[in-house]
Amino acid sequence: CIRDRFNISSSINSKELKTNDAITIKLVISGTGNLKLISNPEIKFPDDFEVYDPKVDNQVRLTQEGLTGNKVIEYLAIPRHAGNYKIPGVSFSYFDIRSKSYKTLKTEDYVINVEKGAGNADQVIANFTNKEDLKVLGEDIRYIKQNEVTLQPKGSFFYGSMTYWLFYIIPALAFIIFFIIYRKQAAANANVAKMKTKKANKVATKRMKLAGKLLSENKKDAFYDEVLKALWGYISDKLSIPVSRLSKDNIEEKLRNHGVSEELIKEFLNALNDCEFARFAPGDENQAMDKVYSSSIEVISRMENSIKH
Repeated sequence: CIRDRFNISSSINSKELKTNDAITIKLVISGTGNLKLISNPEIKFPDDFEVYDPKVDNQVRLTQEGLTGNKVIEYLAIPRHAGNYKIPGVSFSYFDIRSKSYKTLKTEDYVINVEKGAGNADQVIANFTNKEDLKVLGEDIRYIKQNEVTLQPKGSFFYGSMTYWLFYIIPALAFIIFFIIYRKQAAANANVAKMKTKKANKVATKRMKLAGKLLSENKKDAFYDEVLKALWGYISDKLSIPVSRLSKDNIEEKLRNHGVSEELIKEFLNALNDCEFARFAPGDENQAMDKVYSSSIEVISRMENSIKH
C-alpha cells in the first residue's frame, strides 16, 4: 500500500532588486503520495507587491509504492515601492502513516531589499521657496485658488436640508439591510462541512461528466486524472477531510467510522487502484477506460447511500 511521505523546499531568484523588477519564489514538494491533488501552499507577499497566479509543474511517475516525484510551484510577484520586506515561509501539513500523526513542514523566511527603480510616477518633486517651482507629476496636486468666493442666498444652506438628512438616513437603511442579509447568509454557512457534504455528490457527478467527455475523445491521461480527482474529491468532501490528509491507509478507518461496509470500502480502494494502474497496463485501452469509468460511477453512487453522519 502507498505510504504518504513528503518533503518541501524553497528558493528565491534574488534578494536584492529594484521596483518593477520581478521576483520568483520556487517551492518543491517531493515524495510519494497524492502529489497532483495537493493544494498549492499560499505565500503571503507584502501588500505593495503585485502577485500573479502560480505556475505548477507536476513531475511524477508511477512506482511500486505509488505516485512518486515532485510538484514544482513558481510564484511571481513585482514590488511597486522601495523598502525592506519580509516574505514569510509557508507551512505544509500531511498525515504520516508510519508515526500515525500529522507532520508539518515549513520553509524559510526571506528578507529582501527593494531599491527605487526608474519610472516611478508616484513621486512629487518640490522646491518650497517658490510655489512656481513646484513640479506636479500625474496632475495629483493643485494649488488653492484665492479670492474666488461664491455667495449663497439666505435659506439655501446644506446643513438641515432634506439632502443633508438623506446622507444620514440612506447609509443607516443600507446598513440595516446589509446586516439582515449577512445574518441570513451566516446562518446558512454556519456549518461549512455540512454544506460540502451535501454538495459532494453534485461535484463528483460534474467531474465524472467531464471524464465521460474525455473518454469519448480518447484523451487517456486527462481521463484518468479527472476520475482520480472525482474519487478523492468526493471522499474528501463527504468526510470533511482535506485531500492532502487522506491516504489509502487511513481512508479505511475513516469510512468504517461512518458506517460503510467492508465490502464497499474494498470496492472503493479497488476503484482507486484500477484508475492509477490502468493507464500503464497492456491490453485494450478503450476497454480499460470503460471499466474504470463504470466502476467509479457505481462506487460513488453506492457510497452516497452508505456514509452515515
